[in-house]
Amino acid sequence: MTATATPQPRTSFRRRRIQALAGLAAVTLALGALTACGEDKPTKNEGAASPADSDTTQEETPDEDTAEDDAADDAAAGSGSDYFTVDDMAVWEESGIEISAEAPEAFTPGEYAFVEAEEYDAYKVEFTLTNTGTERLETAFIMPFAYDENGIEVEDIFDGDIGMGFQSKVDPGVTVTAEYGFALPPGSTSFTVEISDLLDEEAVWKFEL
Repeated sequence: MTATATPQPRTSFRRRRIQALAGLAAVTLALGALTACGEDKPTKNEGAASPADSDTTQEETPDEDTAEDDAADDAAAGSGSDYFTVDDMAVWEESGIEISAEAPEAFTPGEYAFVEAEEYDAYKVEFTLTNTGTERLETAFIMPFAYDENGIEVEDIFDGDIGMGFQSKVDPGVTVTAEYGFALPPGSTSFTVEISDLLDEEAVWKFEL
């Protein structure tokens, strides 16, 4: 009798990478090299109001209707306040990390790009990272995960430098950038990207397309 092997589900390149990194982190923790006591939560460093905005605020005296409209707008904006935008910087004070994101750009992957999805819209996002700490920062554990508008995780695109991440170690006070590519379902109108290192709480950006 001939045995027939049961097909096994494919494990994405990203899953294999995160599993390998998780194993490495476990070994590092066992050796006592990482001493974090808990998750560092990111805070928003939003852009300050411009002088023109400040002057307008001082000169104008809003009437009651305008004040009510502003309150309604603030309440609506508050419903999405957990998301970061391209105007925000995520700050992990204890870890000494600052990360910001540029608006996503559509692109055409090259002939030798690696992506498992068959039909998709390709978008790339550039992230900027600054080491605000006092020690060299290992960035191997800092990586993004993207989700479509229905909350389903999407595949990464690896194309040249796109998807390769930040440089391995970043000295204090140094700023570096990295581009990541994502294979979104055709016709997507938005997506979210969460990013952090392995031990900290992630910051989540929401992008409208």
